[in-house]
Amino acid sequence: MDSKVEAWGVRALVALATIGTLPVVSAHGSDHTPAYPQWLALVVLLAGVGIVATSVFFGRTAWSHRRTLALWGVFAGLFVTVVGAVGLVQFSVIETVRAAQAPLAQEWYHPLTLAAGTIIAVGSVLAGRIKLPDRPRYAGLGLLLGAWVAYPAVMSAFGTRTHPLGYVLVVALPVPLGYILWRDARESLSWALRNRPARWFGVGSGVLAGLFFAFSMGMLSFIPEHGIGIPDGAFVTTVPVANPLVYWTAVEFNFPSVPLSGVLSLGMLIQIGTVAVLVGLNAAVIAFQWQGATKTGSHEISSDTAAIAAPAACCCCGPLISELAVVSVGPSAAAPLYWLFVDLASPIGALFFVFSVALLTGNLAYFGMLNE
Repeated sequence: MDSKVEAWGVRALVALATIGTLPVVSAHGSDHTPAYPQWLALVVLLAGVGIVATSVFFGRTAWSHRRTLALWGVFAGLFVTVVGAVGLVQFSVIETVRAAQAPLAQEWYHPLTLAAGTIIAVGSVLAGRIKLPDRPRYAGLGLLLGAWVAYPAVMSAFGTRTHPLGYVLVVALPVPLGYILWRDARESLSWALRNRPARWFGVGSGVLAGLFFAFSMGMLSFIPEHGIGIPDGAFVTTVPVANPLVYWTAVEFNFPSVPLSGVLSLGMLIQIGTVAVLVGLNAAVIAFQWQGATKTGSHEISSDTAAIAAPAACCCCGPLISELAVVSVGPSAAAPLYWLFVDLASPIGALFFVFSVALLTGNLAYFGMLNE
């Protein structure tokens, strides 16, 4: 069982690190001057990682009953890490991104996006028929995720971003995910969630993940933006937002006295909510195994360090890649990498999203199969 737990921990590390690669976007793309230097946020982020590492070390060298204390140390470290990560994104010194700085000509985006979506869909069907012929729900999820990737390229031929199919793809995404977890991981997840520390660690990690991705995707911001068409002072209005997949009517708000501004739509909330729930469930399972808990309530110290470090990797990777590049090599050199995440026509964001959803869901299903 130890080798299985270790393998699951490594899979969780990869999945939670990958989910961090959701695209960085901006609500308006207007210029702003950060109130603090970006390196200060990097220091906070590294401090959070240090707290996580220290807590993990303490937990691995302590008796099982002290692992709960170490678990809360890990969560505190994650909180500090997320604060630093959000600051790193918010204090970005890249103010404008020009098309000339794109690493790939935009005419290549559509064929690459269509090819990637087709490969995912066809590969899912073939893999489902060969590996899991008795569980077609996995092939169905792969088809849906492949359609999510290919949709923008297919619909570009019709010149519309309001096709009903796009709304169906977004709204329907949580349905097969919930069905898979209900069928294949329901009982195992109930064991983990009955463990109080694991349950609250999962809830807290999911909330942190949701907030981090909301800030990194430009849905929320604590730095007020100024520019043409952006009213001064507090306001609440509605605007069309072309993400995810189609145009959504979003609520835009700005409260300078808080300070907090943002743009929220149903599609964005579904996308972020899906990610947050999957991260939270994975974190709960990781905490459950970290404490050595079993379905009978006994305790065995068998969890691997990689398992408990996985949520930290989730908070430190992804959208921060471009920001860390800015800190390391400067805005001009980092602009091509930044462009890949900013441009909505780029397939990078959709690919990272669907692979992250698939991996996180697969981890939970795998955990359920281990405990059948």
